[in-house]
Amino acid sequence: MFGGILGSLHAVTQRIGTTAVVGSVLGGPQTQSLRSMSKIKTHKGAAKRWKALANGLYQRRRCGLRHLNRKLSPASRRGKHAPVVCTKGQKQHLDRLLPY
Repeated sequence: MFGGILGSLHAVTQRIGTTAVVGSVLGGPQTQSLRSMSKIKTHKGAAKRWKALANGLYQRRRCGLRHLNRKLSPASRRGKHAPVVCTKGQKQHLDRLLPY
């Protein structure tokens, strides 16, 4: 009864290789890794610059406070200390870049 099945399995394993056929026939761990979806990766550059808020928006710090600030007025220097909230278009991009 099993002679025909085992004979064809043996012929296939010689052509392909034993691990591919045994994993697909028996449903082993090799097929589990092939069936799973790939992970969504976080964009690390965006993750270092943007932080998620509780209301679903994102916030970042302003640039330009390290050096060469003498040319700026004191009001504009103080204004750079305030965080910036993302716009609607930026939120669509950031939702894709920061999935977690």
